[in-house]
Parts: sequence; structure tokens; C-alpha cells
Amino acid sequence: MKDLLVQFWRTRVPRERFVLAGGSALLVLALGFAYAWLPMQRDVAQLRQALPQLRAQARQLQQDAQEVARLKAQPAVIRETGSLVHAVEQRALATGLRERIESITPQDAGHVRVLLPQVAFDTWIVWIGELQASHGVRVESARIEATAAAGMVRVDAVLVGG
Repeated sequence: MKDLLVQFWRTRVPRERFVLAGGSALLVLALGFAYAWLPMQRDVAQLRQALPQLRAQARQLQQDAQEVARLKAQPAVIRETGSLVHAVEQRALATGLRERIESITPQDAGHVRVLLPQVAFDTWIVWIGELQASHGVRVESARIEATAAAGMVRVDAVLVGG
């Protein structure tokens, strides 16, 4: 194959060699432009467009890391003693949520099931946060369904003592 190309090149007059070389150079430049330069420029434009969002995500991650460090530095919360059912009952009475609770059922040592047929979602979240802060209670599982009323949910949750 190489011999054929060399023979072809040698049989051409200088003017034909010049035209073939110039055409080949233009073809290489056109292919380089189409398959290298244009895709790189498109990628650069996409990266420039994505950069502000990525910077915002980086700032948020830094803020989250600072929050984690702040929370880790806080002293441990002294937990109130007593049974989990009693703790759930007392916190519900203190927050005015007791009348919304349909049942508080002990499951086994350290687990209790709480059923609230209709409660404001914000109230539920605040109550769980207070239980966690004061008694170390956490939600092991929960089924939360929206009700017909705006902002109200039905909650069936299993809580675990801390």
C-alpha cells in the first residue's frame, strides 16, 4: 500500500503535488475543526453554564459541614429518664398534641407505635424534634399520608427510645 502511494506521488508533476498537498492540508484542518474544536467549544459553553450552580452547591456543602461541626461540638443532651410510653405521653401533653393522638401502643422494649389520624405536619415535626432533644427518641418507621385538609396529615409511626 505504501509503495503504491509513493509511486503515485512520484508520477505527479510538481503542480499536482502542490494541489494534492494543499487539499490534504485543508481536509485535515476541516476534520480537526469539525471533530475536535467544535465539540470542545460546545463542552466549554456547557461547563460555563453549569459553573454557577456547582459553586452554589459547593457553598451549601460548606455550610452543611460547618453546621455538622457546630452540632458535634455541642455538649450531649441530658436525657430525661422514664419509660418511652410515658415520655411520649408527657411530651404530647406539654405540646397540646395529646388530643390528636388516637393511640400510643407499646410494641416491645424500646419501641412504641403512635397513631395520629389528623395533625398539622409542622406540629408533628416540632413534636418529634422535641422528643428527640429531650428523650433521645427517634422515628424508626413512619407512614405519613396527606389528608383532605391543607397542611394536615395522617401519621402512623414507630418510635424508638434513645
